[in-house]
Amino acid sequence: MGVGATMQSLAEILSSDSGSLVLGLAALVAMAAPFVDRYFIRRRRLSFRVLYNSKIGLSPIDLHDGENGSAQADPQLERTARLLSRMSVVVIRIHNTGGFDIAPDDFEIPLSFTFGRRIVWDARVSDATDDGLRQHVCDGLEFFTRETPQRPVEGVKLSRVRALLPKRLAGLAASEAPPEAPEWHGVRFARLSLRRKEKFKLVVVLREPDGHDGEISKEIGHHARLAAGRIKDDRKQRRFGWPVITTAIGVLLTGALLATLIVSWSRPGDTAQCATGKLAVEGSSAFVPIMASIAAEYHGQCDGAAITTRATGSVSGVRALAPVGATGKDELAVLSDGRSGEAGPDLAAKAVAVVVYSLVVNRAAGVDRLTTQQVRDIFSGRVRNWDQLRPGPPVPIGIVGRGQESGTRKTFEQKVLGGAEDRLTSDSCRRPERDPAAATTRCERGTTAEVLTEVAAVPGAIGYADVPAAKAAAARDQQVAVVQLDGHYPDVTTVDAGYRFWTVEYLYTKGVPSNGSVLKRFLDYLASPAARAELQDAGYTPCVAKDGLLDPLCTRPDS
Repeated sequence: MGVGATMQSLAEILSSDSGSLVLGLAALVAMAAPFVDRYFIRRRRLSFRVLYNSKIGLSPIDLHDGENGSAQADPQLERTARLLSRMSVVVIRIHNTGGFDIAPDDFEIPLSFTFGRRIVWDARVSDATDDGLRQHVCDGLEFFTRETPQRPVEGVKLSRVRALLPKRLAGLAASEAPPEAPEWHGVRFARLSLRRKEKFKLVVVLREPDGHDGEISKEIGHHARLAAGRIKDDRKQRRFGWPVITTAIGVLLTGALLATLIVSWSRPGDTAQCATGKLAVEGSSAFVPIMASIAAEYHGQCDGAAITTRATGSVSGVRALAPVGATGKDELAVLSDGRSGEAGPDLAAKAVAVVVYSLVVNRAAGVDRLTTQQVRDIFSGRVRNWDQLRPGPPVPIGIVGRGQESGTRKTFEQKVLGGAEDRLTSDSCRRPERDPAAATTRCERGTTAEVLTEVAAVPGAIGYADVPAAKAAAARDQQVAVVQLDGHYPDVTTVDAGYRFWTVEYLYTKGVPSNGSVLKRFLDYLASPAARAELQDAGYTPCVAKDGLLDPLCTRPDS
């Protein structure tokens, strides 16, 4: 088909009644493909790049250059050069380039590097994001002789490799190898975890095997498999990969769609999705921020709709909606973390998104994972100091909870504690000044943001928050750490594996909204691609999928 025929066919599609739908679907598929791949199919991204791979020192041959050879051939220098002639250094940078943290359990096959026949003599970790990461990587380094992805072999730790180094050097100086010296040909990262944007460099010192002649080998291989993720070698990245091509096609189709919609919107009667009036959305302090963002996007398309948002707490929101009369029923909607026990039969609930929560601690606590029983022991007062749960210095535990109006607290009590939180004993979160004899030091804060601020400020504090807010706080303040629960990282992908601290966000209305009201149009907008994209970008899973059906998590009895 020639260019003219192609343009004619495109014009016919655009002029048809289904033109906008065809273009919209095509653009959505083209532009969503790389994002679905990145954030759903292969969400986690780990990249590496070999920065240096060359020999150490001088070749003995290079010490002679003809006429000046005798002047430069210093015996000591030549002997040193010969010692180093078969030695090489490899430097590899490893970087979490994705938008998600990578936990050890995310690796189906741990990341490892092999160096052909070259033998590993020493290794070190440098240029890590922080000292904690450097120590974590060093502790997990393993060295092995031969390995395949199907048959991993047992490795030895860095301390063993370095303990043998003096013997190797002594043997090298004496021009002989140590008797029965182990030979390691690869390095493996056991239990590697990287938060997003964290990186480090691995430096490996290698030597060619005895009997090798010729140039230094440059061979490097890698093995790894990342569940729901991708590991890439930065040296092999193509300038125009399929994500760039599909996105470009999507942009072109989107341009054609916008042109069609502009013409369509200019016709009378085509703004039925908009309404004029006011609407207040109140309730969950955890979910109000993203709802405010979606409301602002809706107002950008429908400037006659005035939507305000206010964080009052899930329970308080539902209580405020219950007495609303028929004349104001379309002017108030409330957000609740999970189904509300305060809702009567005249209130209607719409599932909006899956909300996953996380326990958070101040880094002085010295833990990054807890069991449900340990959490219950902490909140009941049976465990009052972190040294009861891990080796190290004593750090008193301060509990930062939410008030009784909080849906997040309700979810925490139901899903994790299996009962009510202890009473309020502290205002400062540092000591139980309200009751010095109390078993716990427990304070309360009114919003998720205030809980995270307090956890960052109080050494040894523990609290809870929705995962998007918790991750943002951890990225913003190094004193806040996200905690695994029962070995599961807090993420929607671990819910089916047993992660328990999650719920569904509901939007409650007083009965069914009237047709043409701002509330009705806004509820419809929450199921639109634009609103779903906002939810996903903020770290939530929309309940209404692209096909218009409810996500299975939003229909589960325990949601």
